[in-house]
Amino acid sequence: MAPTAPCASDATATVTVSEQPAPDAGTNGATTICEGTTLSQADLFALLGGTPDPGGTWSPAFNGAGVYTYTVAPTAPCASDATATVTVSEQPAPDAGIDSTLYICQEDTISTEDLFNALGGTPDIEGSWSPVPSGGGIYTYTIPANGSCPSSSTAQVTVIEENLGVSVEPIYFCDGNGLPSNSIVVSFIDPSANNNLMYALDSSDPNDFMLTPDFINISAGEHSLFIMRSNGCVFEYPFTIDEMEPLELELLNDHVNGITANVTGGSGPYTYYFDNQGGTSTNTYTINRNGTFMVTVVDDNGCEVTESITMNFVDISIPDFFTPDNSDGKNDFWGPRNTEAFPNIQTYIFDRYGRKIQILGQFDVWNGYYESKPLPSGDYWYIVKLNDGSGREFVGHFTLYR
Repeated sequence: MAPTAPCASDATATVTVSEQPAPDAGTNGATTICEGTTLSQADLFALLGGTPDPGGTWSPAFNGAGVYTYTVAPTAPCASDATATVTVSEQPAPDAGIDSTLYICQEDTISTEDLFNALGGTPDIEGSWSPVPSGGGIYTYTIPANGSCPSSSTAQVTVIEENLGVSVEPIYFCDGNGLPSNSIVVSFIDPSANNNLMYALDSSDPNDFMLTPDFINISAGEHSLFIMRSNGCVFEYPFTIDEMEPLELELLNDHVNGITANVTGGSGPYTYYFDNQGGTSTNTYTINRNGTFMVTVVDDNGCEVTESITMNFVDISIPDFFTPDNSDGKNDFWGPRNTEAFPNIQTYIFDRYGRKIQILGQFDVWNGYYESKPLPSGDYWYIVKLNDGSGREFVGHFTLYR
C-alpha cells in the first residue's frame, strides 16, 4: 500500500492459494462378456477410461449384463462426487442342448433333423453332428466357440434300435378230434415289453394285425411272426413248423404169444399201454391168456390211438419126471412139449453139480444118458429159452426115476 506523507515507504502483504485435486472416477467404459462369466471389481476398474482414482465404490453388485457405476467421494474443499460407468453386455454362451435318448425301429435310418429334434433344452441351430447319422449309436452335437465365449458346447443323442427281445417257440398238441395241431408261444426277455403290441402271421399289412398271438394249426414250413408296437415299429421273428402226420397204430402177432405195436406219425417218444396195464416205452408185449387185447399208444404231444387184436395163448409144458428103461414104454424120454410154435427153442439140462448134460432143440428129447452111459435116478435142472423175441425163459428141475 502506498505511503501517505510524511510516510515514505509502501506497506505489502501476501495470500498463498493451494488447489485440492477434484475426485476423478475416470471415463465411461464398456465390454462384452460370455454369458455366465463373472467380473470382479478389479475387472470393472480396469475397464474405466482415463486415470480414475482408486478406492472408489461400485454399485450395484455385479450380476451379469448391466450398467455398473464407479463413485469417488470428494475431499474438502471439493464437495461433489465423481462418477463413471461401465456398461457390460453378455454374449449368449454356445448351447448344444441336453443329452437325450432316441428310440428307432430296427434297420431305420435317421437324419440330423431327427437328432436335433431329440435334444433336450433349447439348443442353438447350425451346429455340427458326428459321426454321420445312420442307425443305432451315439451322436455328438457341437456348437463352436464364438466372440467372447472361448469354449464350445456339446451334447449327445444315444440312438437305440428297439428290439423286443422275443423268442417264438412252436408247440405241438392233439386237438379234440385226436389230430395233431400246433400253436406258438411268444416269450419276452423283458416282460414289461409286452405292452401295447399287435401280432400278425406272415404279414406286415396293418390290417392283418390282432391283439394276441393266438395262431393255431399253422401249416408246416417256414413262417414269420410280425409284432407291431404302438409307435409303428414292426419286428419280424421267423420260426419253423414241423410236419406232423396223424398217429397210426398197427398191431402184429409176429411171434408166438407176442404183440408188436408199430406206430407211424405223431411225435416220439411213444408210450405203450397193453391190456390196460401201465405205460411202457417198449412196443412189444407177451400175452398169457386167450382173448382180445386193447393197445393204446400216446405220443409226446398227448395224441393217442387205440387198436385191438384177438389172439390164442400158446404155451409149452414141461414134465416133472420121466422113467427111462422101465420096460413099460411110457415116459421113456424127457423134454418140453408143445414146442411146435417155437422153432428156436433151446433146452439146457444140468446135473446137481451144475454140469451141462444135454442141449435139446425144438423136437429133441433126452433119454437119461450122458456120454452113452445111463445116469442115476435123482433130480436134474433145466433152463428153457424160447428165443421167440419175447425174452421168456423157464428155469426148474425134474426127476429121473429108474
